[in-house]
Amino acid sequence: MDKKIEKEIYRLRKELSDYNCKYYNFDTSDVSDFHFDKKLEKLSLLEKKHPEFYDPASPTMKIGEKIQEHSSFYHKYKMYSLQNTYSQKELIIWGKKINKSIRSLSFVCEPKYDGVSINLIYQNGYLTNAATRGDGEKGENVTENIKTIKYVPLKLKGNNYPSYLEIRGEVFISKKNFIEINKKRIKNGQQPYANPRNTASGTLKIHDHKKVSKRNLFCIAFHVIGKNLPFETQYESLKYIKNWGFQVPETAHFCKNIEDVLHVIDIFSLCKNRLPYQTDGIVIKVNEHEKQSLLGYTNKYPRWAIAYKFRQTLSETKLLSITFQVGRTGVITPVANVVPIYISGTTVKRVVLYNKSFIQKMGIHHGDSLLLEKGGNIIPKVTEINIQERSNKALPVFFLKKCPSCNQTLTKKKELLYCTNKNCSSQRIERIRHFVSKKAMNIKKIGIEMIKKLYKKGFLYSFFNLYELKREDLVQIDGVKEKLAYSIIKNIKKSKENSFYRVLYALGIPHVGEYVSKKLTEYFWDINSLMNANYDHLISISGIGKKITESVINYFSINENKHAIKMMIKYGLNFSKHSISKKFSFLKGKSFVFTGKLSCMTRHDAKNIIEDLGGKVYNTVNNKMNFIVVGKNFGSKLKKSISKNHVQILTENLFLDMLKEAKKREKNQIL
Repeated sequence: MDKKIEKEIYRLRKELSDYNCKYYNFDTSDVSDFHFDKKLEKLSLLEKKHPEFYDPASPTMKIGEKIQEHSSFYHKYKMYSLQNTYSQKELIIWGKKINKSIRSLSFVCEPKYDGVSINLIYQNGYLTNAATRGDGEKGENVTENIKTIKYVPLKLKGNNYPSYLEIRGEVFISKKNFIEINKKRIKNGQQPYANPRNTASGTLKIHDHKKVSKRNLFCIAFHVIGKNLPFETQYESLKYIKNWGFQVPETAHFCKNIEDVLHVIDIFSLCKNRLPYQTDGIVIKVNEHEKQSLLGYTNKYPRWAIAYKFRQTLSETKLLSITFQVGRTGVITPVANVVPIYISGTTVKRVVLYNKSFIQKMGIHHGDSLLLEKGGNIIPKVTEINIQERSNKALPVFFLKKCPSCNQTLTKKKELLYCTNKNCSSQRIERIRHFVSKKAMNIKKIGIEMIKKLYKKGFLYSFFNLYELKREDLVQIDGVKEKLAYSIIKNIKKSKENSFYRVLYALGIPHVGEYVSKKLTEYFWDINSLMNANYDHLISISGIGKKITESVINYFSINENKHAIKMMIKYGLNFSKHSISKKFSFLKGKSFVFTGKLSCMTRHDAKNIIEDLGGKVYNTVNNKMNFIVVGKNFGSKLKKSISKNHVQILTENLFLDMLKEAKKREKNQIL
């Protein structure tokens, strides 16, 4: 039993840590706050019952996520997270619990803003530093970006404040401003942002202060830390914070007891959607500072505060049908096709149902009314079934026993069902789709429909068949004229210039993504040395674990894969770093940083070109860089680079000339 519990604790820790990493480092989330908090609560209960599995790095102990050292700021006073509840019953229990140790408590209720926690340092009234919460001990230094927010005073008003002061608050984007930003992005052909919280977080990480200023970020201040403060309660502090020049929670309420708090929650739940900013609940704080000190803190939360969170309103739609998709690794993914419904800014037509266990657990029947929410306002998810709407004749949804593409009997591995037939047409098509994708070989004008047509005609079965395609083959495909055929052939030929790691990634070896592909090509100079590497050699490489090692060895043990690689070498693809070091010696060892927008290509494309030519690209100014490429609307990186004598400044035209010269030398070289 202990082993089973230990395994469940480890699983929950890993899952929650992955969610935290995406949320804090990449401003994305594929799980709702409610489901995250419930998983965290489950983990916390298991850890309390089984202290023998204590781990100080558990998500129940940690706040936020790690911050990169180069941009970190250490907090003088720790920044805590907030304990969450979605239940008024649990809120009453919390009130009774703290009342046992301290009598006669009053409370303050404030909106819980859905933004980024910020710490503002004021010395002698002047703003000296600003940092995000980070892991609570240290956050990201965002001082220059915070200075662009007009609601943050660079100097406090008046003179009634201590010499050292920390103001805690939240940075966010108003609903109206968020809509305007997305309108402009759509007009410019860009993807709209997912939600205001992620947009605010991403904005604070932008290195161009002019761009940050244009986003019109908003800041609400609601907490003060310091010595010799001129007030003794939270409610009184808000008046002082406002007088110092900040925006404060105008809807903050003083409550004599928990009954008053419950009344405020009921009122707020009716009007929360009318507010100009996004909120996901109410923060309840003990009012008296002295009593806050007596209640103290856990490792993660203040005992004197709690967040009552509102569950996202569920959207109801009808299940039309279920499609079973076959992935390139053979995994079968069920997808619900639903009556289109508008949720959090997008129209939802399809919802992933994950696996067989999820369908069984939810008890989904054909024609059911599904209640949907968006995890983190991004990914739609089935949360509940409206059973009252179910027909008496409705039949339960059963997972397929055979592959919908090739009729092979499915094999179960953990929670997933796989088609193990590697000749399955759907798997082959999906593998080719991955091979031609932008991050892999980047062969433009060959999308999924073109791949399907070429496969059906017998022109495309394996990766190397792409390099055997002729113009006369392509014009046999419906909708392909001479001009398009010429363009496709040209793009296929161009893909031969891709570097070794890109080709390795394009092979689609299970568990070998971009990062692992780069890692492997650092240790193995050509494909032959990698194909012949033994288990001990592979697993000794930092970052290459058992799963990756076994996957690589298994992939290269299959004769068809070895034959495909042999053919692609024959057709001139880069399966070696030796040839690259000769061909692209012009940029070998050179490092670049970009600032501003390039007119002729995206930064991602420029990065790929430089890496293919043997160079390296950094995101920030450092002592290792050799060049800074300056585009339109450049930011502070240029100013920082000027002081570095070893850095050469390139305009976009000079940068393009450099690339032309590199390719010219490559062309003139004899391999």
